[in-house]
Amino acid sequence: MEEKFHLSQRVVAELLGTALLVLVGPGSVVATLTLAGKSVPAVSGADLLGISFAFAFIIAAMVYAIGKISGCHINPAVTFGLAVTKRFPWREVPAYWSAQVVGAVLGALAIWAVFGHSAITLGMGMTSFNQHATSWGSAIFAEGLGTAVLMFTILGIVDSRSPGDLAGIVIGGVVIAIIMIIGPITGASLNPARAFGPELVSALGNGKTFWNQLLPVYILPGLVGAGVAAVAYDFLAKPRLVVEPVIEAVTHPDPGSPEPATSVR
Repeated sequence: MEEKFHLSQRVVAELLGTALLVLVGPGSVVATLTLAGKSVPAVSGADLLGISFAFAFIIAAMVYAIGKISGCHINPAVTFGLAVTKRFPWREVPAYWSAQVVGAVLGALAIWAVFGHSAITLGMGMTSFNQHATSWGSAIFAEGLGTAVLMFTILGIVDSRSPGDLAGIVIGGVVIAIIMIIGPITGASLNPARAFGPELVSALGNGKTFWNQLLPVYILPGLVGAGVAAVAYDFLAKPRLVVEPVIEAVTHPDPGSPEPATSVR
């Protein structure tokens, strides 16, 4: 019998999963900067790889821990993409989004609690882009594309025709790949809740904020990217009827003859 989980159970799972994602993901950024001290650059290529692995491992862990309960969206963009393609009911989207946002804030508060005020000083692992080095268009495109790749991969590996036991590994792996490419540009949020939580807590601690970038770069592009990727996956992955030439469509082997019919009389 298929297990059914009540909405309250699924919402708590999403809240917990998103909180742990933010604690470990952005938290690894704060930890890296703490260890770097006054090193230049503060985050090296090796550090970026380490941060990407932190994100990958916590996401993989959550896939296996709460995937069976809530689906392990832990990302408003993923929930949106699933709803757009009717894999998830729209009536439950507000509950999931609320849980994810609250979870992200709780995860960010946990970073503050672990590292103290230095977490605020070091930026809370927030995502932002340098407006002097990167154009708004590039930043918007990068976040939309990164989230689209993530969404496309998620749908591919959770497809019943794919090896589902590898879901956590595959999703974690693509997160590493995306962060390594987009991370130096926008911080590779790929998740509106993950972007919002540290931003809010930084504001509460009188730290630096980038509110002007949040909606146009870290929320809307992710939602659009996830939606487009979900629609694209359905277009590619659902078998279509093959249009046969008329002669082949109406010609069938003669049951009384060993040779197949080759023409229509």
